[in-house]
Amino acid sequence: MAERFRIGLPEIAFPFIPPADKFLEYTGIPGGIAGVINALGANVDQPLPDPKTIRRAVKEGVLPRSAKKIKDALESVLSTEMRDYITSSHLAPWVETTLHHNGLAWLCIVKGHHLRIFQADQPETFTERFIKRRAEQEIQILEAGLEIQKSSTTTAVFEGRWWETLNDFLPRFTGVDAAYIEQGLQAVAALKSNTDQSRHNQVGQLLGLYTRLRIDFYYQLLCSVSLDLICWLKEEDTIGSQEIHWLIENSIFGDMVPTFDGTNLTLPFERLLDTWRQGAEADGKDLSWAKIAEHLPDPYGLDANTSRARDQTVEARAAAIRKNKKSRLREWRSGTRPNPDQLKQFIRNLVQDDKDVSLATMRAEVASTWGAFLLDEVAVFEKYRLFNALHETLPAFECFPTYWADCQSQAAQILAA
Repeated sequence: MAERFRIGLPEIAFPFIPPADKFLEYTGIPGGIAGVINALGANVDQPLPDPKTIRRAVKEGVLPRSAKKIKDALESVLSTEMRDYITSSHLAPWVETTLHHNGLAWLCIVKGHHLRIFQADQPETFTERFIKRRAEQEIQILEAGLEIQKSSTTTAVFEGRWWETLNDFLPRFTGVDAAYIEQGLQAVAALKSNTDQSRHNQVGQLLGLYTRLRIDFYYQLLCSVSLDLICWLKEEDTIGSQEIHWLIENSIFGDMVPTFDGTNLTLPFERLLDTWRQGAEADGKDLSWAKIAEHLPDPYGLDANTSRARDQTVEARAAAIRKNKKSRLREWRSGTRPNPDQLKQFIRNLVQDDKDVSLATMRAEVASTWGAFLLDEVAVFEKYRLFNALHETLPAFECFPTYWADCQSQAAQILAA
């Protein structure tokens, strides 16, 4: 059988660093890494293989001829700085290991983002330092697991020593409560021997731990991004004196934290819009959701006069447009990712100050991505009908302020400089 080549390295399900492929899908890139390659292909002269082949190249591997086409196309769009980074000794621990891991893809993502924004000699950002530290820790624990496996005489011995190692490692390098870590690891150990009903509960406990570990990664990532944005706002001198205290207390993203009241889950995008509509009326009252919906662009960019049917009055068409806008806003509030162009126009219509539009748009995009992550986690519990475990796990999504509390002193130092 002919040898097959993969683009990139195989990702793993170990949630200490979630797969970058999933994250890219949360940001609205269909197909994740394969989608990025397809998008880059639009900017090169030589044709790429079809999207299905690219997807196989990322997930399974393809024949040398297809792999070479993809590799040549990618190399043609890489900047000199990014090419130097990929081939540098900085990535050697991740490139040279035989272990499957998720850190390398994240390192390349944040470096590419850095090079698009800053000069090559710009110091590492908070985000880059966090990803590098997390990727180093991931390799550390995976190498420890490999050594345990080599020195264990049986599978049972390996599993026992591995759980003990994780039970020590995860509380030290994450913000997940040690009780949830121990509970989840005990559930794994017990899964082989328990009754069907007990297995159901233990699977829920394990998924709860996995979700909390992914929350830990993403919330620490959000904290790092927030510190970077505060640095940027400080350099641009766009922070008013009244905003300083709020940023220190809440971060850039503190007004979009999801909430769960025991019954209803409110997603980040709705939380952000709810903040924006508070006191937004001329008389200081809250703007109604119906009035928020009026700021959405007309369907297909057509107004009530030019888009009406032959036998439809302008008034009837205007009513249909209002109904369409309300429906779209409900979908956005419920987790449907807004069309990027529609979102930008909505923000322009809603935000009065032009200089605030780009920041507001970025925050809305983060809220949509955050919501996509949350809904993806919920879907796993629902798929396996683990409703009790889901109910116990949902409050963990509210814990972002706990993570930000560890960053408040850094934010204060940045803003005081």
